[in-house]
Amino acid sequence: MSAQHEHDPAEIATRTIYQEHINLWRIILLLDRLQRDIDERDEEPDEVLISSILDYFEQFSERVQSGPNEILLFERLRQRNAGSFAELDELERDYLTAHQALQGLRQQLHDCVTNWPQGREQLSAALGDFTTHLRGHIQQEEQLLIPRARELLTPADWSEIAAAKDQYDDPLFGERVREEFRELRHHIINIAPEHVGGLGIQHKTRIEPQTHEQILTVSSLSTSYGRIQALYDVDLSIRSGEIVALVGANGAGKSTLLMTLSGLQPADSGTITYRHHDLTRMPAHRRVHEGIVQIPEGRQVFRDLSVHDNLLMGAYTRGRDAQVMTDLDNIYSRFPVLRQKQHQLAGMLSGGQQQMLAIGRALMAAPRLLLLDEPSMGLAPLVVEEIFNILRDLNREGITLFLVEQNASQALSIADRGYVLEAGKVVLSGSGEQLLADDKVREAYLGL
Repeated sequence: MSAQHEHDPAEIATRTIYQEHINLWRIILLLDRLQRDIDERDEEPDEVLISSILDYFEQFSERVQSGPNEILLFERLRQRNAGSFAELDELERDYLTAHQALQGLRQQLHDCVTNWPQGREQLSAALGDFTTHLRGHIQQEEQLLIPRARELLTPADWSEIAAAKDQYDDPLFGERVREEFRELRHHIINIAPEHVGGLGIQHKTRIEPQTHEQILTVSSLSTSYGRIQALYDVDLSIRSGEIVALVGANGAGKSTLLMTLSGLQPADSGTITYRHHDLTRMPAHRRVHEGIVQIPEGRQVFRDLSVHDNLLMGAYTRGRDAQVMTDLDNIYSRFPVLRQKQHQLAGMLSGGQQQMLAIGRALMAAPRLLLLDEPSMGLAPLVVEEIFNILRDLNREGITLFLVEQNASQALSIADRGYVLEAGKVVLSGSGEQLLADDKVREAYLGL
């Protein structure tokens, strides 16, 4: 490549797209080989490996191509293209249906593994149909959209596109996003068998089923501050492995509900049941010991203690548990910036770093149910995106989340279910998707 092309914004942008497509082709070819194994080898599919590959495709859809309206390249194409743009419209429809298609594949995979060898032919056919469609999608971008972009976009357009970074400017070209894909590919290659080009690291091949038992039940819960009643007969439930969001206007009682659940605010009436135990009168420290841990609004780190000591404070209910130091090292691996700043005072950290410290401190308590009060408050958009990625990861690792969040759109978008609180009363509930589509919620909390 000439020196001139090396610094040409159009070359930089398109080279990034092609490189990610090359990586995607490699994963598709790996899935092709695994599909042939399903057809030819008398062994049940590796559910963990194939699910990891589907995770990669879903990540590509949600993060790299999270929506045409968020991709600057596509936005500029629509502006510069006169008339309709059927190819881009078709891609848009693909984005909207990708998640549903992948969930259908996951279910077929699980059913095939559970009932092996029944369902082998159906799973193989479904995987083949999916990769054929994905190949067509990539070819459409490379053969139609990119040439059209080279024809229509101005040098100024390309400069903006090439300079865009990460989710809120442009998720297509952010280095942080590409780093996530490098980690996913590393995981896939590690566990893929040697005969398909992987390293063949031994691992469980079946995904352990989640019971989704109801772990928290709140019935007719009321509480007050003196003569001012804050909650009125609140009913809600949370199942194991869920993300449940609680949205509402300022002063609706959201933080009060979290404090009542964690034992910092007494209940006037009603019951709180956690894993079949009545917690209603249980003190706060006992609830932490039971696995209910709150990350308070505004982080509330111990500003005059070091980062290291803040993290150790999170494990105070565990005493001298030998696992504590192992968990501490895991926190430092999850949040490298905390390892780097472990000897600094917590009050010297930025807002985003303090939020990571607050999450790390809560994880040191070994939570089963994590209560989060406005984790995005006061943070820059890129940091908010990173915090929500961390929350998704924690949930995938088996921690149940109950999330109070001012950013109702983002909270409901990751939530399995949600509740709407108004003036201390639950007025709506449903899946995250249902609440996002509800006209009252959209008008009151999403500004739509």
